[in-house]
Amino acid sequence: MPVFLDQGLFALGVAVGVLGLVLALSLIVSYAYEERTLLALAAYLALMVAASLGLVRAGISETLATRVLLVTGPALVSGLLLWLLKNRQPTRAAQVFLALVVAASLALAVVNVSVPESGMARAGSAVWLVVLLGFSVYMTAKSWHTAASWKWWLLVGHGAGLAVSMLFLAGLARAAQTHWPLVLMLLFQVPPIYLSLVWRSRLLNESRLRSASAEVIDPLTGLATHTVLVDRVMRVMSRAHQSTTISALYLIEVQNWQGLLNQLGAEFNEKLLLEAALRLRRAIGDNDLAARSVGGRFAVVAQGLADEEDINSLATRLVVTGLRIDSPLLTGVEFHFRVLVSNLKLSRPMTLPATQLWLDEVAAQFAEWPHSHRSRSILHVAGRELTLPAGLKIDSAY
Repeated sequence: MPVFLDQGLFALGVAVGVLGLVLALSLIVSYAYEERTLLALAAYLALMVAASLGLVRAGISETLATRVLLVTGPALVSGLLLWLLKNRQPTRAAQVFLALVVAASLALAVVNVSVPESGMARAGSAVWLVVLLGFSVYMTAKSWHTAASWKWWLLVGHGAGLAVSMLFLAGLARAAQTHWPLVLMLLFQVPPIYLSLVWRSRLLNESRLRSASAEVIDPLTGLATHTVLVDRVMRVMSRAHQSTTISALYLIEVQNWQGLLNQLGAEFNEKLLLEAALRLRRAIGDNDLAARSVGGRFAVVAQGLADEEDINSLATRLVVTGLRIDSPLLTGVEFHFRVLVSNLKLSRPMTLPATQLWLDEVAAQFAEWPHSHRSRSILHVAGRELTLPAGLKIDSAY
């Protein structure tokens, strides 16, 4: 039995397959990344198809339904354009343009229903095209420096859909099948807009990740933030008595910080911070936490230490690593690290606010470093009874 290829049916299948794939991907990506614009694109595509079938089922001719949707589609995309390219809030001019788009689209739809394929319909299509193009140019100009390069794909999709609509509405192009104008408009319009929204979604998610990571990772040094340090100390304290190993807190201050700034210049502040962080990272293990506090002050939470000798050994390594001068970043620079050591196994569990205040009390020992230890670089503060403000509890149910 011979097989005959129906080119029209094959082309329609390809178009429907492409649009169906875009619809499925829009739903998947919007769900995965919580991107509402991709969900709106999927809703738009489904709405156009459902409206086409619904209008025909309601007794409206397929040609008339298609012409109305050729007007509705670009008008809806113009609303998406306004939403994506607005600068914080839509300006008065943008709102006026949008009102003109709505009015022109409604008028053109009425004309196409009343006197389709007439001179009035062609003139109305030209006016409608001018209004939508003016709106697009205005929004692009206003967002020229604020919207990223994804806006060009958005404009390509909007322009392509608008061009296809104009060709069929003005009678400059005709199709053998009445559904083809709508299919072509969606085919030229939706995929570029999908690419634009995916690009925008990726940039937004990268921005959100950077914002979220800024709360846990210091962007300059790559060390943990002070917030993470407080949380880790609280957790270690809560488990310290059940653990067979020892955990210790090391607060590190660069004693000659101001001297280095005076010698090298204030512009070396960031390089000094980065170099100090790099040297501290060399001295600790993979399971230890290094965090940046304020100024030239850092902290290390070490776990899995065997005894007091291990605690002292790590403190010594921290001091020595500051004296290393074989650095490609700041060759010849010595950091005089001063280390406060606290055995966390000797501390009681605390709540999060109490842990924060306890750390502040420990750090305050740098200012009260004993005169007898001025020449020494390591001071043990384990066993000190540090006073907490009234109303804060040390014991915690955590």
